[in-house]
Amino acid sequence: MPKKSLNDMILLLGKEYGLHRVLYSELDRMTAESTISLFSYNKSENTRSIPTNDNIWQLPQNLSTSRFYKDFYERFVKIGDSPKIILVYIPDKDYFMSNSSFFEIAIYVYRGINEDDFNKKGLEYKHYLNSMFLLSESLKIQY
Repeated sequence: MPKKSLNDMILLLGKEYGLHRVLYSELDRMTAESTISLFSYNKSENTRSIPTNDNIWQLPQNLSTSRFYKDFYERFVKIGDSPKIILVYIPDKDYFMSNSSFFEIAIYVYRGINEDDFNKKGLEYKHYLNSMFLLSESLKIQY
């Protein structure tokens, strides 16, 4: 499966799960904090990056996303309707990150890998196979 572009991924996830773009200012406090953490993950310790609005999407709570939210709320305390699962795109790394590890694994598998990485059977290939295995095992659990 060839690696999908940013736009292809967003279209796919929009159709599959109803993923939609959100503004940073629209996020509740807990979700906003996790968004900043994701954008700041690869920065130096003293740098807290304020996210750009172009690279934030929220996963709605619906029947098709219930597995992700059940896993997410089992790991974090649910207070009211927050926090929400978000997806951010890190352009300089061409990488998607989420505040939900389960959703992030699914994103990695949905995105695919390039033919060169597949043919070399190196680290990227092994990471992709491991992610496929983790996702398939997670989907076997009844939520």
